[in-house]
Amino acid sequence: MKPDLTEHDLLVVLLTLHNAIQRRGDTFFQDYGLTDAQFNILNLIGLADGPLDQLVLTERLLVGKSSVSIVLNRMVKAGLIQRGEHARDRRRVVLSLTRKGRELWRKIAPRYGEGVREVFSALPRKRREAFLEDLEVLYAALKRSAGDSTISTLREVLRQHGELG
Repeated sequence: MKPDLTEHDLLVVLLTLHNAIQRRGDTFFQDYGLTDAQFNILNLIGLADGPLDQLVLTERLLVGKSSVSIVLNRMVKAGLIQRGEHARDRRRVVLSLTRKGRELWRKIAPRYGEGVREVFSALPRKRREAFLEDLEVLYAALKRSAGDSTISTLREVLRQHGELG
């Protein structure tokens, strides 16, 4: 008979999985001289296929927003992205990939996609929806426990990233 899993056991398992994903990402991106945050920015701008408003980028990032300006400054210095004026609002900034940034993104993105598919295809397609539903329940409970009353869901996060139609 299997022992009952406690709530804490589930937390330990999720944290262990998170750490394994983080370590795998760190190793992958190091080969290209990037951090996961820098790739995330390259990817979001690259997928936008044109300049991306910095406010929109910040909303979509999967990293802490407090460090965004530091990461962006480093990427500008490295010649990967450039800042420009917003067409309608001079107070806002748009970001675009430089030639160097676009070439790097085009080199990394397919390999990144292959790596993601290799790992996550271990979960059969027919179980993915149930897995996402379970994650949604945990996400909503976490937000409630933090007093976060915003309505965003994991599905909304996926829509923002263009992963769901």
